[in-house]
Amino acid sequence: MYYKRTIKAGKTLEIFKSYTKHIRPTKTGVGNIPKEETDRINRANAIAKLTRKLNANFNENDFHIVLTYRREERPGCEQAKENLKKFFRKLRNLYRKAGHELKYIHVTEYARKSIHHHVVINGFEGCVGIIKNLWSFGRVHFTPLDSTGQYRKLAEYLIKETDKTFREKNGGQMQRYTPSKNIITPEPKIEKIMAKSWTSEPKAIKGYYIDEESIYNGVNPFNGGLIQKYTLIRLPERRKRE
Repeated sequence: MYYKRTIKAGKTLEIFKSYTKHIRPTKTGVGNIPKEETDRINRANAIAKLTRKLNANFNENDFHIVLTYRREERPGCEQAKENLKKFFRKLRNLYRKAGHELKYIHVTEYARKSIHHHVVINGFEGCVGIIKNLWSFGRVHFTPLDSTGQYRKLAEYLIKETDKTFREKNGGQMQRYTPSKNIITPEPKIEKIMAKSWTSEPKAIKGYYIDEESIYNGVNPFNGGLIQKYTLIRLPERRKRE
C-alpha cells in the first residue's frame, strides 16, 4: 500500500506518491541535514508553492507586469512598499468599478538591479490602459501569460528575483512574495492505493499530458523513503467545427 497526494491547481494536477502519509519533516530530521541542502529544499518548496498559486489563480487572460521607476525618482525600500500599497488600493477600486475583482502576487527586487516590482495580475479588456495610467513613477512592461496553465518557469524566475533580498530586514517583508488576500491556495487530496508499488514511468490520464521535466523518482531527503513526483497538464480543448 502507498499514499497518493493529488493537488489540483487550474489546468494542472500535481501527483506525489510515497509510502508514508506524512511527508513534512520533524525538527529532529531537519537538524540532521546540512544547511546547504536544507536551503535547497526550502527554495524548491517555495517554487512549488508559488507554482500552485499561479496555476490555480491565473490564466492566458492575465499578465506578468514589471513596474519600474524613473532614475531620478527611485525610492528606498520602505517608500517603494508604500507606493505599491497605494497603487493596489487605487487599482482595486478601479477593478471593482469595472466589475472585476483584483487578484495579484508581487515581489520587489532591488539587490542586483534598480528597484522594481514584479506583479502577476488578473486582466480584463481595458485593464492595460488603467494600469499604465495609474502607475505614475515610471514604465510598465506587460507580458501576457501563455495558455498552458503551467507557470512553473515564472515561479522559478520570481523566486530567483528574491534570492538575495527576502531575508533582509530592509527588504520590507520577510517573505519571498506577497499575494492578495483572495488568492486561492490549493489543498492536496490524499488517497490510499492498495498496491505494493508504482511504475517508474507514470502514465497520463485522459485529457492530460505529463510534463516530462516534472518527473522525479527518488527518495524523501528527510526519511529516506521512496517517492515519485510528476505533474499532469490539461490538453488544449479542440475547437468545435463550425
